[in-house]
Amino acid sequence: MATTNGPLLSVRDLVVRFRTHDGTVHAVNGVSYDVAERETLGLVGESGCGKSVTNLAVMRLLPRPAGRIEGGEIRFEGIELTKASEAQMRDLRGSDIAMIFQDPMTSLNPVLTIEEQMVETIRAHRAVGQKEARDRAIELLRMVGIPNPEARLRSFPHHFSGGMRQRVMIAMALALEPKLLIADEPTTALDVTIQAQVLELLQRLTAERGTAVVLITHDLGVVAGMTSRINVMYAGFVVETASTPVLFAEPRHPYTVGLLHSMPRLDSPEGEPLIPIEGTPPDLRTAPVGCPFAPRCAWRLPRCWETNPSLQPLVAGVPIVTTGPDVTHRIACWNPPTADEARLGRPLREGFVPAPPPGTGGAESGPGADVVVFTTEGDGPEGGTAAAGQAPAPIVPGRPS
Repeated sequence: MATTNGPLLSVRDLVVRFRTHDGTVHAVNGVSYDVAERETLGLVGESGCGKSVTNLAVMRLLPRPAGRIEGGEIRFEGIELTKASEAQMRDLRGSDIAMIFQDPMTSLNPVLTIEEQMVETIRAHRAVGQKEARDRAIELLRMVGIPNPEARLRSFPHHFSGGMRQRVMIAMALALEPKLLIADEPTTALDVTIQAQVLELLQRLTAERGTAVVLITHDLGVVAGMTSRINVMYAGFVVETASTPVLFAEPRHPYTVGLLHSMPRLDSPEGEPLIPIEGTPPDLRTAPVGCPFAPRCAWRLPRCWETNPSLQPLVAGVPIVTTGPDVTHRIACWNPPTADEARLGRPLREGFVPAPPPGTGGAESGPGADVVVFTTEGDGPEGGTAAAGQAPAPIVPGRPS
């Protein structure tokens, strides 16, 4: 296996499309991120935002013939996975990159015993005999907390509870001590007690082996305790990325602010209402025009309907760090909420109203109406200055207009 001094996994401008009878689904639209050795990255967002598809593309397991990688690069230890042969990918899967899928009942073969499935996995990548592979399977089941593993090896998947099946999937994923583990909502359909046990087990085992983890979930509570860094995805784009403590303390994309205010918090004042995100996610069968979050955004400007901002640092000119605890906080937004607005979950700028869709006009905010815009200098919130009747400009602290 080739090695490099760069990140373990590097994804650049990944584009994934599904060609269906109903049209083309724009599932992933230029996603880029890195994962370093021993790092734990969380991918969060609503269902259908492209989290799972991004990582199925990394594994080269997109459903065929509909799903295709149509652009970008995926490098694992210097190897370009988009150009790797199927034989190369079979060697990598399981041994160097492993994946825990959402539903263990459909991931495990219902007509084969756990022993047959685990032994086959081990022997497919290691030159060991049947007895050695079986001993390893017993060791793995014991490691993940399954009692009487010698007897349970002869069981079929339906003989296990949901939590136990997920433990089997974790054991199989870690059987060959992979360098990267992709966990796709590993606690889906588990009750909260079993969920906590599975997450603690996963965190402990990967830490002991130095395994890098990509954790896919829509549960912000899970990533808060499991990850060191978070990518927030929406409509096939990464819209915000930061270290986990920074993202929870200082969210700056309207979508991230909406996610945080739509879930209950233990430290919230008693009786404080949750603030739902209005509207619905976009239909990905339509090619994105402008910012995909604009129809649901309370901070949108006229240009948000026309141009989709790229992922940029909050402070222009700073070196961009893509991995580790000092990762650069970046967002894709023309008009990010201020710290006070993010804390309260709504715009606080006097006279500001979201820009209506192009061509709709509107008495509150249309062509010719006063629109309040804040720059990065002056007396307004966080140094902003109100300017009525001006054409709005991108408002990112430190980013030139």
